[in-house]
Amino acid sequence: MNIITPLLQDNKLPAVDKPATVSPVTGDIRLIGGLNERLFKLIASIDRTGSINQAAKEVGLTYKGAWEMIERANNLSPKILVSTAVGGRQGGGTRLTPAGKAFLQLFTQIQEEHCQFLEAVNRRLASSQDTLFLLKRLIMKASARNQFFGKVTEVSIGAVNVTVVISLKGGETIVAGITKESAESLGIKSGVDVVALVKAPQVIVITDFGGYRISARNQLTGTVSRIQKGAVNSEVVIDLKGGDSVAATVTNESIETLALNIGNPATAVFKAGSVILGVAS
Repeated sequence: MNIITPLLQDNKLPAVDKPATVSPVTGDIRLIGGLNERLFKLIASIDRTGSINQAAKEVGLTYKGAWEMIERANNLSPKILVSTAVGGRQGGGTRLTPAGKAFLQLFTQIQEEHCQFLEAVNRRLASSQDTLFLLKRLIMKASARNQFFGKVTEVSIGAVNVTVVISLKGGETIVAGITKESAESLGIKSGVDVVALVKAPQVIVITDFGGYRISARNQLTGTVSRIQKGAVNSEVVIDLKGGDSVAATVTNESIETLALNIGNPATAVFKAGSVILGVAS
């Protein structure tokens, strides 16, 4: 789906007011020939200031870049859109021709209709809570390789730290250890939807416990689904029964030592203190 973003008022092009909240569907309008919203922001600024130099600064272009954009538009258009006058009765400067003004007006009308279309689409998305929740998850960006979305099922408050149990969609659980201050600031309590972030290098892969038990709270057992080898380290992805997956970074030597192969069972182990929690704002 093409992404569409209404023009901003600070570029002085008339636009429909945008809602304060972030809409799931956004993007820009692009016309055939590479004519996009940045061009129309530039044209609108030229119409207001009468200076391509000033307009370029407002739009965030170099003087040369602005001229190249205008020259391309002039070449594509049946009639000149922007003209430059030197001296004369009306003085020098850069101006929109009647064709340029008409083109700008047409684009503004298209933009207004476009905004109305976006509002209608976002209203439809808002009526589907499951879809809206998925889109909100996709907005989040984080460097941690592992991102688990689940619901808090248990909160144990200690003298300094708080232990949080998160249930994943497949029934597996993740335990996170965070400070009381973090728990309070995030509003952590039973029933809250959270994302648990775990960096791949903090995940240990075990294939045989050898009769021992380990202290790490998180032990997620599954099946190796992918091994991406690098020069020194490899990424091992373990699919869990519930549908989630865990990625771990291990050395190539460990791949051989553990006899890791696709389809083999393996357990991803990480400490509760390695889990970072996030909630929707």
